[in-house]
Amino acid sequence: MPYRNRIKFVFCLLILSLKLSAQQDVTGLWTGFMYNDTTQQNYRYEIAISENKGKLFGYSHTYFIVDDKQYHGVKKLKIKRDGDKIITEDDELIVNNYPIPPAKGVHQENRLVLEIKDTVMILSGLYSTNRTRDYRPLTGYVHVERKKDYQQSALVPHLQELGLAKNLTFLNDAGTPAPAEPTLAVLKPMRSDEEEKLIQSEAKRREQDNTIRPATAKVVVKNDVPKPPAETVVAKPVPAKTEPPVVKAPPVKTPEPVVTKPAPVKASEPVAVSKPAPAKTEPPAVVKATPPPVKAPEPAAPKPAVVKPAIPVDPTAAVDAGKRKVENIQALYFKSDSLQLILYDNGEVDGDTVSVIMNGEVIMPKVGLSTNAVKKTIDTRDIGDSIQLVMYAESLGTLPPNTGLLIVYDGNDRYEIRFSGDMQKSSGIVFRRRKE
Repeated sequence: MPYRNRIKFVFCLLILSLKLSAQQDVTGLWTGFMYNDTTQQNYRYEIAISENKGKLFGYSHTYFIVDDKQYHGVKKLKIKRDGDKIITEDDELIVNNYPIPPAKGVHQENRLVLEIKDTVMILSGLYSTNRTRDYRPLTGYVHVERKKDYQQSALVPHLQELGLAKNLTFLNDAGTPAPAEPTLAVLKPMRSDEEEKLIQSEAKRREQDNTIRPATAKVVVKNDVPKPPAETVVAKPVPAKTEPPVVKAPPVKTPEPVVTKPAPVKASEPVAVSKPAPAKTEPPAVVKATPPPVKAPEPAAPKPAVVKPAIPVDPTAAVDAGKRKVENIQALYFKSDSLQLILYDNGEVDGDTVSVIMNGEVIMPKVGLSTNAVKKTIDTRDIGDSIQLVMYAESLGTLPPNTGLLIVYDGNDRYEIRFSGDMQKSSGIVFRRRKE
């Protein structure tokens, strides 16, 4: 009997260990969007999940742009896990630059479910806020996907500059992202608001009970009472109308035309003869004297064209560009005749300054990065099939490194590229023309 109990105990430990090993690791960076049911808008959303002594914790980052100004908020999260269910709850608002002070005592809870689609790990589900004396609960939907490229994070630079990145176990010991892979991945356009709304609408449609079922769960089909087809119209017979009898009217006699004979003219009465009116005599036409021809003035000698001098580029911008290493971090295809570039700071606004170099020429010298947009439109018609933009750090601000967000509009396509640099290396972005 003791021998049997020992075998059962060992078998239970084996089953438990297999279950724990099969459980997916959820630590890492998750990026996506958050949809607000009240405002009916999408916001960029990131979650960083870390682990310490078997317990999960993390941080979240929300950002949006209104009137060319970027707003963001970073929060610390409490995280609980039950199998494929992940529950995150706001613990503390660390930093923000919201246009109005955030409400006190309001916390957001995300009820997310882990699923895998085509090797992509997804956390998605509903969220809600608690009710307070002054505010009613808000609801919405969260969809984030795990990313391996930590350099393209909106959250990690904030944590680095706040000294909190060292708490993330998925980064290296220094709390910095791992070096980028040598092969350049082609960046895809960001999902539009319409596409993101379709994602959350489809999720809610699949789950009528407000839960997102994981991909491995069985689908239960309920035997609902069949409903008649929508808009079925039953045509009722229309009673035939009884036509009244036709009464023929008596024939109407057509009156004969009355012929009026002219009265005879008496011989004694004179007959008036109308005389033609005398023709009016037109006054003689006045012939105006033709003025002598006026000689056209001889054309003046053409004035030499005034050539406005080109605005000189700051000669002190990017003076050490040739000495710094350029690390290409992203590549993308473009198709339009012009590209719009928009620059923001990607972390805490601390005085970062960059110069933008295009194919070896400075096009944006010493741009101060902040939450306000700095825009530049470049003409790509005669520029060739390849463009390289280099983000050259002029200063590192008070919180190194120099980090920025570059938004590129190629027609209706929108790309977000986050870069960083220091006094030894610069970030490069490669643009290739898409050929039909």
